Amino acid sequence: APNGDIHFVPYNAPVGQKIDKNDVVSTYSLVYTTESAYYSGVLASNGDIHFIPYFAEVGQKIDINGVVSTYSLVYTITNAYRGGVLAPNGDIHFVPFAANIGQKIDKYGIVSTYAFPYTFVDGYYYWGGILAPNGEIHFVPSGAPVGMKIDTLSARPFSRAVCLSPFFNKL
Repeated sequence: APNGDIHFVPYNAPVGQKIDKNDVVSTYSLVYTTESAYYSGVLASNGDIHFIPYFAEVGQKIDINGVVSTYSLVYTITNAYRGGVLAPNGDIHFVPFAANIGQKIDKYGIVSTYAFPYTFVDGYYYWGGILAPNGEIHFVPSGAPVGMKIDTLSARPFSRAVCLSPFFNKL
């Protein structure tokens, strides 16, 4: 988190857990819990940490003030997404595993979907994503025989250092 806290993504946990910058471990209540709920997390440009839905039927985030909340997703299935990437425009794109459509949440909290050229049905699935300097998000293949990318239409290119930042790339 921007304040130095490290949050653990709740996969099977009934509570959230974090370690603060002074190495103090604490827990907090989650709004939504289920087995295999979330697989990873992405730090948004406003400091919110979004958990990436794996089996979860709702999105869940913790804001910079420690408030946990949920939001509706447009598309939910088992094994949906395994990672997420923060795009230069503030959108968080979920990386597809068994999902047959793309899903993102924008910086205003609006969740939307988009079509993929390749899908899990065709045997294409991915483990993570990398932000390229030109704003493209490249999905990391795991079983997919080809790569897949999203053009986020970035107005200006980013340096390699920014793209390799842990704030933009989450595997």
